[in-house]
Amino acid sequence: MDLHTLQQQYSVATEIKVKWGEMDAFQHVNNTVYIRYIEDGRIDLFEKLGMTSDMSELHIGPILASIQCDYLAPVTYPDTLLVFSTATQTGAKKVELDHKIWSTRQNRLVAQGKGLNVYYDYKALKSCVIPDSIVAKFAALSESK
Repeated sequence: MDLHTLQQQYSVATEIKVKWGEMDAFQHVNNTVYIRYIEDGRIDLFEKLGMTSDMSELHIGPILASIQCDYLAPVTYPDTLLVFSTATQTGAKKVELDHKIWSTRQNRLVAQGKGLNVYYDYKALKSCVIPDSIVAKFAALSESK
């Protein structure tokens, strides 16, 4: 997959500067840090969709149920990464996320991940149905791909 294709197929691209302190004793970015990179992409996508305002106003929003990451190539400092993120609604309460991490230094894909989020009522402490306004935004994301 090339950079142009990623830019066309993914809803959000989050730029991340690799920090020296993110590397481990093996002199590459520690595997746990990739999950934080994916989190940055996920939050940027949620903000674009208006999901974070629902959390502050209605106390409902996504909660992470599952996450996985495949490591394709080691990353080292210095580098700038692009985390490409998109989402698909897969049920009345579920949203699947897809992430690709691109290294500008290596000019290649270095990791990819998937996440499952469930819509959650933070006051009632239980899952809830995704609001129609957000459902419409997921549909628009799917159409734009």
